[in-house]
Amino acid sequence: MVESTDVQELQSALDAVDDTTVLAAAWDAFDLAIGIADGVTWQGGDELQAMAAAAAGSTGRALLPLPATSGPREVPAPAPGPEALEPYIALMRHTHTALLALADSAHDATTQASLREAAGHALAAAGALTLVWEQ
Repeated sequence: MVESTDVQELQSALDAVDDTTVLAAAWDAFDLAIGIADGVTWQGGDELQAMAAAAAGSTGRALLPLPATSGPREVPAPAPGPEALEPYIALMRHTHTALLALADSAHDATTQASLREAAGHALAAAGALTLVWEQ
């Protein structure tokens, strides 16, 4: 399966040197994962796992600052089946790693805790998306 341009752009932005770029990419990645999870809720997979992925994405996104430069992304209609979710699962795992790296370099304990908590929600979203098509 070919990754969408949005996923590829976000994967690259999560590796940026600039913290603001990484935070904006993480926010957008959560937003995209929420949309994908909402989309697969009605496709016949495990709707509870899809809703859990959306909830984890929403909670993680709420812990991050609203990006100043990005706008809403169009969420593609996900195809049924586990292969279609792989790019988004990988994106959430990458978001987890990027947020942990930001937390490690944060200068105050409150920021570190928020970033670590958001990273945990990214990993939870990835895990829930993985289970959507497990039967």
